[in-house]
Amino acid sequence: MKKNSIIAFLIFTFLLSACGAQPAESASTATPAHNMANVFPEVEPIYESFEQDGVKVEFTVKAEDQFLGNAEVAEGSYATVRFRITDIASGNPLTDARPAAWMDLTARNSTPDAQACQAKIDGYLKGQISNRPLVDLNSFFILAMNSGNSISVIDPLIQVGGLTQLYTTLLLESPGEDWTASADGSRLYVSLPEIGKVAIADLQSFRVTDRVDAGDVPVRLALQPDGRYLWVGNDSQKGSKSGVTVIDVKTQEIASSLTLGGGHHELAFTPDGKTVLVTSELDDELAQINTETLEVEKTVDTGRLPVAVVIAVDGKHAFVANGGDVTIDMYSLPDLKLQDSISVPPGITSMTTSPDGRWIFALNPNQDDVYVIDADSGKLQHILEIPNAPDQIAFGSETVYIRPLNGTSLFTVALADMDSTQKPELTEIPYARTAPGKSNEQAISNPVATLPDDGAVLIANPADNMIYYLLEGTLSPAGSYQDQATLPRAVRLVDRSLRQEAPGIYSGRVIIPTGGSYQVALLLDAPRLLHCFDFSAKPGTNEESAQAQIEIKVLTSPAQVKPGEKFKLEFLVTDAADKKPVDGLEDFIVSVNQLGGNWSQRYRAVAVGNGQYEVQLSIPQSGTYNMLLGISSRNFGLDSMAPISLKVAD
Repeated sequence: MKKNSIIAFLIFTFLLSACGAQPAESASTATPAHNMANVFPEVEPIYESFEQDGVKVEFTVKAEDQFLGNAEVAEGSYATVRFRITDIASGNPLTDARPAAWMDLTARNSTPDAQACQAKIDGYLKGQISNRPLVDLNSFFILAMNSGNSISVIDPLIQVGGLTQLYTTLLLESPGEDWTASADGSRLYVSLPEIGKVAIADLQSFRVTDRVDAGDVPVRLALQPDGRYLWVGNDSQKGSKSGVTVIDVKTQEIASSLTLGGGHHELAFTPDGKTVLVTSELDDELAQINTETLEVEKTVDTGRLPVAVVIAVDGKHAFVANGGDVTIDMYSLPDLKLQDSISVPPGITSMTTSPDGRWIFALNPNQDDVYVIDADSGKLQHILEIPNAPDQIAFGSETVYIRPLNGTSLFTVALADMDSTQKPELTEIPYARTAPGKSNEQAISNPVATLPDDGAVLIANPADNMIYYLLEGTLSPAGSYQDQATLPRAVRLVDRSLRQEAPGIYSGRVIIPTGGSYQVALLLDAPRLLHCFDFSAKPGTNEESAQAQIEIKVLTSPAQVKPGEKFKLEFLVTDAADKKPVDGLEDFIVSVNQLGGNWSQRYRAVAVGNGQYEVQLSIPQSGTYNMLLGISSRNFGLDSMAPISLKVAD
């Protein structure tokens, strides 16, 4: 049975912090015996090696950017942290090491040793906000596309008074509708149909960095496999403006605009990325476009209302679901000729493939059915009968999750059962108080997402204003996350954990927060090992870095208030160098945490002009509270200044 890696890690870290793992005798050398340069010859020689209990760990940091290429390790630069872990006796890589790592600035006048390294790691494992490193290489964040003009970033692992927290918020110019991320996880693209743009966010700093024109009513987004172009479906009611807009990801400019049929557009790429198929729902058309020349090569008529298109993993066939017709049609590629049709009742709304490409799942909420098609033969394998309008699907490592729009239960079925000729067994899992369809706040993006590697699932439910969390194989939610101010319409994950990119080589991509001397603390589960590695980053010299140093002065803050009483906090933000007011900050966060209790909440301070910001709030229960201030865009963390104390009592 497959272990749940996140749960296993949390259990291990709890035991480690409770029992106090003792560092074994070790040795550290400057020249690794198993030189990582043999594996990554392009890496700059920033190496350190560590040996313990027959295991060798090599460490390196390489500055690199998707567009700028190699660079020096400096403030604001992207970098990849790598560990190569080998068995000294055999020289074989350790492929099941499960490393955890944290990156933080080295304290001034500190003398690094094994005991200090262990104390640092023990602090990180406690998950308290006061012990947070600058960069956590084990974490993942939950992104919630909200009902308003924002995306909530939730850190599910951080504990403040025992509660998970809103980490920050990405502010948009208008509500988002669809989103997709770059292959390396560094950038997020969000369609903004109301204003005809795509927002681009940096997923390391969680900041919206650009907004680019994307044609009329941009809705569906798709990155082609090589990451060169972002394809945008334009659902304009104006015939000449309906089609696709192609955005050059590097220049962030429109490379081409192609007029197609009217209505909503869905897109699918061939495995080699050289061709994209695009549906035009209202004109019953399927277009074949060359992704190199950006020209339409062929257009064919489809059945009525083509709502979805998928391409088989071998690239030889495409399947088109006709929502207003009674067929799912199979076309040969590249000639785009109709080969076969599968008869199904009308009403299909979406279609997708399993992660291995073996099966195609077509959802028909109007008939309470999900059709399972063999992608190789094009034959209907199963009809899954699921009540209450099944309209969303996601895949775990072994499980298919199906969410009905008008029900409060999730349905699961084992992927392995699809091969059987017997009817697959469905499992019903109650998870919500209110059916998602009770809310008008729906998005085209999927409200269901699975966690990397372990198959657990997240479900955004705007009707409950909740994101539910279920472990694979369990029959009830393991927890939930909530942002009181917004309704979640869609959900996705940002994975910050180390990944094994080659046998025994584990890496994580980071952005260097600031210049200075760093320690990267490493913890291995099996074998149990810990060590702190050192490297340095050059200070930034650009204008943004120079502006990053700010000061916050508390103008008004009551020492005591009554439970439920509304009160206001006022602040002045100035540049640390010239003392001039700093305006226009959209990510000024005030985190209020009850000491010794379980109440915690984050608020956004609003600019009122001349460097002044204010936040109005009320606290429902008596107690002593600490208030922490943070502005991520200016590298001002929640631990950058002493907390503000507040007493709440009658």
